[in-house]
Amino acid sequence: MIDMTGVFNLQGQLFLLMLLGAFFKRRKILGESFQRGLTELILDLLLPCSIISSFQVEFNRDIFYQTAEVLAVSVAIQILCWLLSVVLFRSSSDTQRPVLQYGTICSNGGFLGTPVAEAIFGSQGVLLAAIYLIPQRVAMWSLGLSFFTRADRQSVWKKILLNPCIDAVGIGMLLMLTQFQLPEVLGNTIYMVGNSNTGMCMFLIGMLMADASWRDFLDGLTLYYSAIRLVLIPLLVLLGCRLMHLDTLATNLSVILAAMPAGGTTAILAVKYHCNAEFAARCVTVSTLLSLAAIPLWCLVL
Repeated sequence: MIDMTGVFNLQGQLFLLMLLGAFFKRRKILGESFQRGLTELILDLLLPCSIISSFQVEFNRDIFYQTAEVLAVSVAIQILCWLLSVVLFRSSSDTQRPVLQYGTICSNGGFLGTPVAEAIFGSQGVLLAAIYLIPQRVAMWSLGLSFFTRADRQSVWKKILLNPCIDAVGIGMLLMLTQFQLPEVLGNTIYMVGNSNTGMCMFLIGMLMADASWRDFLDGLTLYYSAIRLVLIPLLVLLGCRLMHLDTLATNLSVILAAMPAGGTTAILAVKYHCNAEFAARCVTVSTLLSLAAIPLWCLVL
């Protein structure tokens, strides 16, 4: 049986960071201007640095063949999530639909999934998780952004291609494929800045939580989304991997990462693009809370 103590501790830390953000906002120590500034800081600096750092993995021909299966599964999962996001939330309101669609294709695989993969599968889990997350990182900053924008196609793609996180994906992939090592001073600086991303994201989500009524946190649509994110998607992934007779490690890792809650950037982008930020924060918070039970249960199933 997998020891899930580390997983529970990690998720507890994330919630404590969120509670800190909510506390400082409730006490009016920090206000709307700080919240807007923190949103821009995360999107323009912290997230790009975190993305570049995540691509700093050893990548040779042997590892390429070992990870090709995980990469293929991840691409299939992104296609599946896109189809589900289009079909299942068609009747949602204009301010909720982008949140639900983005939250379906973008899980918390980076912030929460990688530490969970390391706790369950060891160092090999970290490497495979980094490969698994490549399609998601590309999708979340290309297709994902298109859910929030309402401009013409040319304008949309201009925004996407000029997005700092998309640029970071390109830089990271180039560094990984060429195995080019950044100068130590630059590499360490990028790592240190990116390493603060998780804490700041959770703090910001906590600030968004402070603006919502606690009675709204368990509404039907939020629970419906959480069931899709935590149950339906990993179940379909498990069935698909078993039918294809894929490697056990690739199957288990893919299912666990597919069962991650909504990504923190769901709430951040809702603020930036003036969607329903409180609803986005509820989706992130409730799905993360329910993942405390869902992730151990999926570990038991596997």
